Amino acid sequence: MAKNSKTDYLNKPDREDKSRASNKSPRDIITIDRDTGEELKGKLVFVPEKKRNGFGEGWVAMNQEVLQIFATSDLSGRDFKVLMKLLSILDFENLIQVSQADLAEELGMQRTNINRSIKVLINMQAVLEGPKIGRSKTYRLNPYFGWKGSSKNHKKALESHLRLAIDNTKKK
Repeated sequence: MAKNSKTDYLNKPDREDKSRASNKSPRDIITIDRDTGEELKGKLVFVPEKKRNGFGEGWVAMNQEVLQIFATSDLSGRDFKVLMKLLSILDFENLIQVSQADLAEELGMQRTNINRSIKVLINMQAVLEGPKIGRSKTYRLNPYFGWKGSSKNHKKALESHLRLAIDNTKKK
């Protein structure tokens, strides 16, 4: 144990722990704060380290069929440039939060051209409109096109997007 530790840890198995030992349940422990002498009761549990995806930062999974759609689409060079910039700033759960003014400045384009390109991407359903945060709109990459985040949340996003599409179809 570290010398500078402010608490001491004591294993204190009780009768229940001995009978539950074969079930590998958590053990009761008492933590004693050295400054106050206070006893804090708790459980000793094993928490495994979170598994990393192996690719590190800066990765996004893309649907190859969608890449073919992009390659054969009528996207202009300007539209494609805006799409690539949006993909480069994609955050977890496919969130894209950036102002059109910032995009225009970074890409050396007029704000009106950024606006047109985003509308083209929304019309082809590559980008979905999200809620407004502050003065900026937010967007999301369509989860069928690509994903940045956990596979569990990707599945949820796909199901949610499918339900939304079905609801929109029923309204028409």
